Amino acid sequence: MRKINWKIVAIIFIVLFVVETLFWIWSTAIYNSELDKNNECLYDICGDYVDAWYEEDICTCYEYDMTGDLIVAKNKYMK
Repeated sequence: MRKINWKIVAIIFIVLFVVETLFWIWSTAIYNSELDKNNECLYDICGDYVDAWYEEDICTCYEYDMTGDLIVAKNKYMK
């Protein structure tokens, strides 16, 4: 059986470490972007309503009707 050179193994691990680090930076940036959009929906757009949901670029504001059920009060498409 042929021995694998330690330099090749080191290069493979360095490349994998760099790819993993770039993946975590990318995923953290996406998470922070979604969190900012959620906060904008909750506080800026739907600040006067009781509840708000942000899903797939759509901000939906809810308020209570006379029976105490949540109804959609406002929808807004966010980019």
